[in-house]
Amino acid sequence: MTEPHLTTMLPASARTRARASPHMRWRAWVATATRPAILSTAAGLAALLWVSTLLLGRVDGLSAPPYDLAFFQQIVWNVGQNGWWESSFHRGSFLGLHFSPILAVPALVERFVWTDVRVLSLFHATAVGALVPATFLFLRAAFRPSRAAGALAAALAVGLPIWGSIQEVIRSDFHPEVAGVVLALLAGWAGLTRRPGAMWALGLLALATREDVAYAVAVIGLVVAARGRGDLRRHGRVLAATAVAWAILVFGVLMPWIRGGFPSDTDRYYAWLGGGLNVLAAPFTMTDAVATALTRPAPWFVVAGMVASLVGLPLLRPRWALLVVFPLVALLLSANTFQATVRLQYSLILIVPVLVAAGLGGRRAIAHAARLRRRWSRRRGWLAAERRTGSFRLGSIPLRGLLVLITIPALAGAWLQGSLPPFDFGDPAFFQRPAAIDRLQRATVDVPASARLLADEGLIAPLAGRARVGRLAGATPAEDAYILIDRLAWSPTIRLAIGHARLVTMLDASGSRPIVADDGRFVLWGPQGDDWPP
Repeated sequence: MTEPHLTTMLPASARTRARASPHMRWRAWVATATRPAILSTAAGLAALLWVSTLLLGRVDGLSAPPYDLAFFQQIVWNVGQNGWWESSFHRGSFLGLHFSPILAVPALVERFVWTDVRVLSLFHATAVGALVPATFLFLRAAFRPSRAAGALAAALAVGLPIWGSIQEVIRSDFHPEVAGVVLALLAGWAGLTRRPGAMWALGLLALATREDVAYAVAVIGLVVAARGRGDLRRHGRVLAATAVAWAILVFGVLMPWIRGGFPSDTDRYYAWLGGGLNVLAAPFTMTDAVATALTRPAPWFVVAGMVASLVGLPLLRPRWALLVVFPLVALLLSANTFQATVRLQYSLILIVPVLVAAGLGGRRAIAHAARLRRRWSRRRGWLAAERRTGSFRLGSIPLRGLLVLITIPALAGAWLQGSLPPFDFGDPAFFQRPAAIDRLQRATVDVPASARLLADEGLIAPLAGRARVGRLAGATPAEDAYILIDRLAWSPTIRLAIGHARLVTMLDASGSRPIVADDGRFVLWGPQGDDWPP
């Protein structure tokens, strides 16, 4: 009796794959590999649209805080107009505070295309949207050669914009280091896919976004050195060393020289530890205070949300996960509340090491899943046939199933830690305020370009494209300053709202300043003692 062919023992779907021609199998593989890329690109575009809508609405509604949006806008405007890295909000050159020469790019856009603070909002939204495809490319390169690489990478990447920590990054309005994280991830993709030239170009661009992005670039260099092939290992080691040398040069030499003796604004964050080298002795001389700072639950909750959104994969490679600890400790020991609680943009320094640990942890998970599948296949006598026909694919896991399974933790974290609509509607700074930026600009046409202008909190960012602008913030206004008041002013705190009401009452009662313009919402007072019209 003739024994049946081995393929007849397979299920119908497996027999179909076994009879398929190599060309058909190639087309099927291309379709399977393309779908995750299309999905991640679509998710990035959706994030771009979502973030743009929120941030542009925030600026249009005059409810964007002056820090840090107005701060960056005035620097960008000054660079575009006269090449000066200066701001009314900070003494000395901005490059002595944060070394971000990449800001020349939005400065050129504002100089030659559109001089408006909303340019920075669009740059920020674009960088957040680009995080999704950049994360996908890096993770897919880290997971390969598994056929599940694309599906798993896409499932992890699409949820990234709604992470609680990324929602806080979005709230920060604009920070160039978001682009630095994107460039560092792309440098990792280029290195792992044997593109050393692109890796170096992207890595060096990342270093130009901000001084602390050097840590992300160094981590990427270590990954390429550990997982690259051939000469790429040497490129990875040199890239990591270059990033470390750059950080030492910028932090230790270049930025202090630019400051010219002025202390850095960030120095006071660690002054409580003794400053300088005394920081190293603080764990022994101030043990209780340091332990209290390191064990606050709120920041660890943020980090736990990041790890959970990656379905715990970073925990599978604990040695690589340790790379998250070093910047996290620096954040926790800061006296800056937002740093110590890992809010706003401060989680960005953790993104690359967390994703690196997830990428390498994912490799381990895929290998473990492959071993389990081989054991399961042996029990049914199908493994030999699958190997011979080429039908054995770990990547045959349905993308939709992976997407649902892996994005559930990200969605849960978005609701628990979220700070943006639709995950949180508690902050009216993002919606429910009418657009009034054009009306605001018309109200200030009579203010001379060289004059000092003081305004309410929500008005500073749209008005930062001028030489001298500042916050009222409850202080007694200078006699030579113009004062702009919004009758529907947005105030981030009750204290500022009370100060705003007190100032309006004082200006109305004093009669020492002429009213230059009043359109029913915005009131512009001239310098004290001036006659208007002149």
